[in-house]
Amino acid sequence: MKLFVAMLAGILLLAGCSPSSKKKEFNIIPYPVELSEGAGAFDLSANVKHAIRIGDADEALIDYLINVVKKEQGLELSTCKQGKIQFEINSELQLPKEGYLLSVTTKGVSITANERVGLFYAIQTLRQLIQIDEKGKATIPVVEIKDYPRFAWRGMHLDVSRHVFSVTEIKQFIDYLAMNKLNTMHWHLVDDQGWRLEIKKYPKLTEIGGWRDKVGFEANQKKGLNTDDGKPYGGFYTQEQVKEVVAYASERHITIVPEIELPGHSAAALVAYPEYYCDNAGELEIWSQAGVSAGVYCAGKESTFKFLEDVLTETMELFPSEYIHIGGDETPKDTWLACPKCKKRMKEVKAHDEHELQSYFVGRIEKFLSKNGRRLIGWDEILDGGLAPNAAVMSWRGVAGGVKAAEAGHDVVMTPMFPYYFNHVQNHVPNAPGHPGISTLRDVYTFPSIPADISPENRKHIIGVQANIWTEYIPKFEHIQYNVFPRLFAISEVAWSQQTRPWEDFYSRVQNKFPILERYGINYGKISYHVGINVKPQYEANSAEIEFIAERPLPIYYTTDGSEPTQTSITYEGKFVLSQNAHIKACQFKPDGTTTNISEKEINFHKAFGKSYDMKYNHAPQYDGGGKFGLTNGFLGVWIGVEEKPVDVTIDLGTETEITKINSRFKNQPMSWVFGPNTITYSVSLDGKHFKEVATFNPGITESDVNEIVTYPAEFATEKVRYVRILAESVGVCPDWHPAAGGKAWLFADEIIVE
Repeated sequence: MKLFVAMLAGILLLAGCSPSSKKKEFNIIPYPVELSEGAGAFDLSANVKHAIRIGDADEALIDYLINVVKKEQGLELSTCKQGKIQFEINSELQLPKEGYLLSVTTKGVSITANERVGLFYAIQTLRQLIQIDEKGKATIPVVEIKDYPRFAWRGMHLDVSRHVFSVTEIKQFIDYLAMNKLNTMHWHLVDDQGWRLEIKKYPKLTEIGGWRDKVGFEANQKKGLNTDDGKPYGGFYTQEQVKEVVAYASERHITIVPEIELPGHSAAALVAYPEYYCDNAGELEIWSQAGVSAGVYCAGKESTFKFLEDVLTETMELFPSEYIHIGGDETPKDTWLACPKCKKRMKEVKAHDEHELQSYFVGRIEKFLSKNGRRLIGWDEILDGGLAPNAAVMSWRGVAGGVKAAEAGHDVVMTPMFPYYFNHVQNHVPNAPGHPGISTLRDVYTFPSIPADISPENRKHIIGVQANIWTEYIPKFEHIQYNVFPRLFAISEVAWSQQTRPWEDFYSRVQNKFPILERYGINYGKISYHVGINVKPQYEANSAEIEFIAERPLPIYYTTDGSEPTQTSITYEGKFVLSQNAHIKACQFKPDGTTTNISEKEINFHKAFGKSYDMKYNHAPQYDGGGKFGLTNGFLGVWIGVEEKPVDVTIDLGTETEITKINSRFKNQPMSWVFGPNTITYSVSLDGKHFKEVATFNPGITESDVNEIVTYPAEFATEKVRYVRILAESVGVCPDWHPAAGGKAWLFADEIIVE
């Protein structure tokens, strides 16, 4: 990939240098806790043949330093008893475990830490301090650095179930984490689409469960990302390979946390061993498409737990991590409700519903892991029905699960789908690998990692942050690279640095990392021209504050009448207020005068704007429509998602109001399990008890692979009302023609407009 031309030159103004000295640029990511600049520099070129004194660093650590400096800077460092770069371990150093001190003078470099891991992280900073001038001279600026991490868990997740990556590629991935001071790799080894971990007691897990009938994921072939020859696709990691990977990671101070999905996302395991599936649940297949299958372990069979304990026993023998991840998300519990054995189990354990049955299931696994000296961690659905005190939670459906878990005393890793799912595209490059929905570098960097809703005394339970990469639509390792970089720099600094710096400062430092990525042969993604449109409703004033956010330091052009912006349109100069209906479009232009994407958002100040409402069936936490007034906040295109149930909403207009029109918006995207409504009914009332029907629609459900927004406007004679009710019936489950027939369907609603 051609070298990305920097659009912004950033000069960091740092304390500690004399007024007459030239300010230096420190392109360190993640940025240290304390950095004081001095005058002058250490001449590395003059000392390259006798650069390193091993001291308290072992040979493996020194070899690592030599190799990364050779790769990144082309310098051939060597060791010598009188070397000028020296390492020391001081157990009395008053720093956290992973902290270090790094001192550079004109005479040499001194690195001190209380453990080897601190020396390792100091190397990650040292390699970034080396500067090569236009004549090829290598120097290290005089500087004093004190550094240690913000979070104990600094993670990156990799899914190998949907697409398999080689051991060599897994090691490269580990190196990316290590060089950015991340210390946890969450390895998603099993799912509906394939089982990737050799379990010697149950060989069919990989012999059968490790293979599906084709590559699948047709969207990838449509984009030209890979080919599907129709032959079986799969593979797995032998236990010897796993040991090799774990050892490689350990040398780089990275803990690998394995994930064995349960009780759901388990089709591959249950195709291999159907005896642990509910007897009446029908046939399963190993999936070759995205989504959630009906594959869930039978909670009513005692043999299920014996099987899982055996699997987890072998897993723990391979992975020495404190935590074992058990998934726990998106479990199709309706299978249990139809199973006699599961219903019997519910009575035995006094589970009032299927959620409490899952709590029982997870609780048994937690006790087993705890007995073996490990801790359970799972996705935030494991909170449903109650959770053992020692278990930890990964909050992916937004931040609500993390808040709930922390307030209940559970340790939490924050990994909200937006912006920490790196499988979402980070730019609008045509046919870019990844899922729909954009999550930019700036989104990752500026997102608040500790939710403000957590009480001060419970913020200690946020033990870290993690970015995830799911690989349904990322079939090759080059696509992993493209989606991970440069966003990995952002999650690195969020996880390590005590506080993030201004966006312009970070952007400048990222520009200087692209040449290094190229030397490693990394196929990194391009920083986007995306313009984010933030709308802050001002309900009492019947207006909204508008703010545009972009990554590149380029002009933003916009319109408010729905027309396409040009370079003669209004230039954005700062936040502004709108009080009339608008269709905003905004973009930045590339040097050639084209644009990669035009962002848009419609705003409607209708009679239900900012009005409160009740929903009979709760929306999913990750699809909240933008907050408390998701269906009446005035702006369109941010969705509330309800799984399987109707969208049944009653809006309180506050006072008696004359209305003549109601409109509602829904998404219809069947291949993503999102269907338009079966029927819709609008009703109105003065007292909230007696409702009059004013319109009905019966669109029905047809076989379709469209991605569209459907609206249902209704006009009627003037009605004096206070309450407006919208009842949109869901298809419930995916119909027979759908690849996920029988799986729970979604109903996505947008704004409800009352006029």
